Amino acid sequence: MERIIIRVFCILILYLCLGVNSFANPPAQTTTTPLGIPQNVTLPQCVKTFNIGYEKLFLLTEAAINHNNFNIEEIQSQGGYIVFSYYQYKFLATVFTFGSNKAILKITPCNNNYTFPPLIIRNVFNYIAANQYKKF
Repeated sequence: MERIIIRVFCILILYLCLGVNSFANPPAQTTTTPLGIPQNVTLPQCVKTFNIGYEKLFLLTEAAINHNNFNIEEIQSQGGYIVFSYYQYKFLATVFTFGSNKAILKITPCNNNYTFPPLIIRNVFNYIAANQYKKF
């Protein structure tokens, strides 16, 4: 009986030592979002030219942000920008005129930290590309 108690006590001590070690060195956690793991994104990945006018691109950008359930924080149609956020990431979407029937959309992070899930930008660009020839 005494042996069994000593063995159980030794196993309990061993288990506690291993458990304390895992608490002392927790695994590294990355803040993932439903749109993926944050990655380094370059500025050329944040800019795209579309063969549509300024006004239509601005409206499609707003619709794309709404469609992806991002939070719109500020809109200024005269200046051509939209500030939106997704989880802890905050972005500035700016529309520029480029010729008579072309416009440029540039989506950049507000804090100039280009480590974020690239699908945030890609989903906006894909929505606009899919709907740019629709009439509204």
